[in-house]
Amino acid sequence: MIDRALALRYMGWRGEPDERVRALMDECETELLAAAKPRFVWRVFDISRSEGGIELSGCGFLLTGNDIARHLDGCTKAAVTAATLSADADRLLKRLQLEDGAKAMAADALASVLAEQTSESARGDILAEMEGYSATWCYAAGYGDFPLEITPMLITAADATRKIGISCTGSNMITPQKSIVGIIGLSKNEVGNKQQRSCENCNMRESCKFRAAGGKCT
Repeated sequence: MIDRALALRYMGWRGEPDERVRALMDECETELLAAAKPRFVWRVFDISRSEGGIELSGCGFLLTGNDIARHLDGCTKAAVTAATLSADADRLLKRLQLEDGAKAMAADALASVLAEQTSESARGDILAEMEGYSATWCYAAGYGDFPLEITPMLITAADATRKIGISCTGSNMITPQKSIVGIIGLSKNEVGNKQQRSCENCNMRESCKFRAAGGKCT
């Protein structure tokens, strides 16, 4: 079940949807769920810290930036996670862009929410397997000062291309489009509020229509 209220907020809708909008969302959700193949994969690594950044054991690269360091503060392990709705979902969205602007907008918003829910399912799966640990939310490359250029390395670390078909373009954009790749910190202690999702560590904070209107997306 896709969070319809959140999808409507992504569309910029305020208040209760009327019958026409509800019918549009019903139609788009049915088509999206028929096309999408939500999948996720994750791998857990021990982490070590140095002046240059945070290293995932055996990966050969550093997680750099003050924001990812704060995100993983107090964590002894980190999970690299990848979630996708599949290339079939992308094809549906592209077709709707050519055929029907209203349906394309609604389906895109629903797909964004479904991708987030799939990523959150990965987080739940990690917590179920990692007994005794608490987890941060998924921090994606491009948030704050966590460089987008790390994306292909995270995809490789999670073996996401082979397992669920996620890859990366030369400009570090993820394909399929409705995919999320990021880092979840794992700690034996409860994670603090500073490690929760907020407007300040969102890479859309400067252009966000929700902030401009005095609200937030979640």
